[in-house]
Amino acid sequence: MKKKLPGERLIDIPVNNLGNIFTEGLEFSWLGQSGFIFSTGTFRILIDAYLSNYLESNHGDLPYEHNRMISPPVEDTVLNDIDYVLITHGHEDHLDPDLIRKLAAVNSEVMYLIPPGCRSQLLSLGVNKLKIREIIYGQNNKIDEGFSIDAYPSAHPEPILNPDKVWALSYKLLFNGISIFFAGDTTIYPGLMEWLRSHSFDLLILPVNGRDSVMESNGIVGNMNLEEGIALSAILQTPMLGTHFGMFKFNTIDTQDAINQIRNFGLNESVALTELSVVYSM
Repeated sequence: MKKKLPGERLIDIPVNNLGNIFTEGLEFSWLGQSGFIFSTGTFRILIDAYLSNYLESNHGDLPYEHNRMISPPVEDTVLNDIDYVLITHGHEDHLDPDLIRKLAAVNSEVMYLIPPGCRSQLLSLGVNKLKIREIIYGQNNKIDEGFSIDAYPSAHPEPILNPDKVWALSYKLLFNGISIFFAGDTTIYPGLMEWLRSHSFDLLILPVNGRDSVMESNGIVGNMNLEEGIALSAILQTPMLGTHFGMFKFNTIDTQDAINQIRNFGLNESVALTELSVVYSM
């Protein structure tokens, strides 16, 4: 069943068929956690895609099981058609080492767009240094025809305000006049709010998995929660999609409870959770 999101239309698609579904205009689909694939009809962008099971396979000392709850919703053949990889920060559920190695091996033309503090991670994974472009916050970073990025430090857990060393960024993505705030992982703090108020957006894509003091004491850094995302949407008077859930059992949300909250507040026309196997179109 198709559902209308705030200002968008949805196209139902079969899982693993993303490589063939995109048409003209800005369309995008959720890949789980905070991963997305965007298409403009001219080029394709992977954003914070976690498509492997790297964390479960490589970190036996983690305090929580990191086995995937969902299968990767795209096939490897899609990687041949990716033009840009955009990364918000260096945590491995956003900068997936296995995915980066695979991309570096099968698609030498990909350009990696990253916070400056993530450069050494990419180099260690075999990415050609000539294919790395650092996103400098405070500047308008023109990437391609009709595509530019503005950025501001994320609080994950604390913002790094040095433009040359910042490791976690939130992005304003501008596609031919369509403006999307892609938060990556962050909580809300005064500097970010000031920056957000100085811009206009057509859509907010926000993490809504929240934070937990026990998990943070075990090294699992949290984010804003759904209520904070709703408040941000109201303050900025901009529709939002909530994301960053459904990948790991220990760090997800009760989606039915979240849907009930959205419905109970009468926000169905302005707030929604991301869903698999659909294409969002703007």
